[in-house]
Amino acid sequence: MIDFITKTLSTTILDPRQGFSPKTIETEVRYDPLTGESGRLAHFGMIKPQKEDFSSWDTPENRSRCPFCSPNIDTVTPRFPPELLPGGHLHRGKTRVIPNIAPYDQYSALTIISPEHIVPLEKLTIPVLKEAFTAGLEFFHLVAEKDQEFPYHTIAWNYMPPSGGGLVHPHQQVIISDSPGNLYRKTMEKSRDYYRRYGKNYWKELCSTEKNREERFIGELDGSCWLTSFVPLGVLGEFWGIFPEINTIFDFDETTLEELANGLERLFQYFISAGIYSFNMGLFFAPAGEAEEYLSLHARIIPRTFLNLLQKPSDINALQLVLQEPFTVISPEAQCAELKAFW
Repeated sequence: MIDFITKTLSTTILDPRQGFSPKTIETEVRYDPLTGESGRLAHFGMIKPQKEDFSSWDTPENRSRCPFCSPNIDTVTPRFPPELLPGGHLHRGKTRVIPNIAPYDQYSALTIISPEHIVPLEKLTIPVLKEAFTAGLEFFHLVAEKDQEFPYHTIAWNYMPPSGGGLVHPHQQVIISDSPGNLYRKTMEKSRDYYRRYGKNYWKELCSTEKNREERFIGELDGSCWLTSFVPLGVLGEFWGIFPEINTIFDFDETTLEELANGLERLFQYFISAGIYSFNMGLFFAPAGEAEEYLSLHARIIPRTFLNLLQKPSDINALQLVLQEPFTVISPEAQCAELKAFW
């Protein structure tokens, strides 16, 4: 019922690197088994992670300008109105949830993950991750108690500048909306269509199918499976953490939190080994109600990089933006084989 469709295209050029002798270059077009949308695998081996040392940004001068560093966070960041949150900020250990001064939606918050200005991947440990996600979930529940008109819950994360993160001080976007966004909406609609057609949850079937195929199945924990994406959204691939039995924010418990943090820490260890230091992440929950049957909690993690450190060009270009066509320069299957060592 889940089909992994690939079309291989061949281009012949006269290669100047080989005396203008003929050379055949293959490109793959793959179709997402849920949405049917296409993505390309091309430029194999031509783009490598370009790692910049952001520790040089951790200076007194930069910290003094950072709104998330102390004491600025108490004086220059906004506060929630008292009818929503007495005290203005939500505190969980060293983590703090504050309003986004430039909101994306009616409920648009930021989780400031740490008081430290620079937190490298090595320091994104299980306790740090658990604290951050716990704070975001507490904000979700806080709003849900007061306003049920906004059913869609997303935690988004831009980590380091190649990801579009405007501030290096680590923070997550906590968004509650009645407009879920195009990817979230299409994923939800196609998951519903699959359930109506086959009477099964697509995400459970995907985990089972990928485990049997052993091509992109990285590994599993007690309640989650971790995959490389068949049609990655990023130039350097895409990784999924799927929680088949967890759906809404009300299902998210301590065990799920532990598994999410554990899986991400393993993935970050792989990133370190591969020279990857920046990523985007989305954590998507089903809205309460009908969608609980067909949409499972899942995380999508997409590595990001500068194409080089001289001009620092983005890894997003016209193909992705104008054609809305993701392309990837690695094999998800080869990447999965590398990642298995960290599971």
